[in-house]
Amino acid sequence: MTMKFDKYFRPGTLEEAFQLLQEYGDDCKIVAGGTDVVIRLKAQVLKVKAIIDISAIPELKEVKVEDDKAVIGATHDLMSLSKMPELRDSEWEIVAECAGHVSSTQIRNRATLGGNNCNASPSADTTPGLLISDAVVNVMGKDGARDIPIDEFFVGPGKTVLKPGEVVVSFTLPKQGDRCEAAYHKHAIRGDTDISIVCVGVRIGLDEHDCVYKARVALGAVAPTPLRAYEVEKYLVGKKLTDDVIEEAAKMASESIKPISDVRGSAEYRKEMVYVNMKHMIREAVSKINT
Repeated sequence: MTMKFDKYFRPGTLEEAFQLLQEYGDDCKIVAGGTDVVIRLKAQVLKVKAIIDISAIPELKEVKVEDDKAVIGATHDLMSLSKMPELRDSEWEIVAECAGHVSSTQIRNRATLGGNNCNASPSADTTPGLLISDAVVNVMGKDGARDIPIDEFFVGPGKTVLKPGEVVVSFTLPKQGDRCEAAYHKHAIRGDTDISIVCVGVRIGLDEHDCVYKARVALGAVAPTPLRAYEVEKYLVGKKLTDDVIEEAAKMASESIKPISDVRGSAEYRKEMVYVNMKHMIREAVSKINT
């Protein structure tokens, strides 16, 4: 099928993009990498008059890794992000790792961090890494800028809190702390090229007595949106990670979700995979701390 739209724009500045968004309103769609939008346009599931390609706006591609934070531009492609030395060698390495799990090499060369999250898929691979890193979504629109915690960004499958005319410009990752590491696992039949059946992200911070001072748990493909397992996190904080504690945390994570059954897996299978992978990811994060 061919794509049907009247006009294509590639603004060079945010100001130009905002003017176009205001002019076309609901009759336009923002695109950056286009790996999801193009498919919907070809299938004519998405019908708009204008496409606004924001991939040529320089500031949206910038990546800054500093001592106290990292800021990643929304249109930075996932392939180069997954291999970026300054990110992979930082405390936010998990974000680069998750970017490397998105689909195929060809898709990662085009797909962007902003698009992967604005698409709001429950199984998006980059989202767990952002969730366990306490990321903030930096948004701009005609009414100004606002910062949205990533765990407040998603409201349903394909739906976010973005208002009409708003654009995600970057993601800010705060400092994570000493002796704090993360791990991520994507469980899929055909590896990275397939959509996740379940994905689990864990971040653990240990104090000088090896007690947990920070815990983050993110689960994907088990609910209408990617989610944080807050009760599991609360349970882990203040404890030493004995086998019994890890076992209980894994059970809590499995029992906290109500996934659906679909062609990729049953609800029971998803719950079991969360239980199994939670244990593995907690131990993997701790092993990184101790190496």
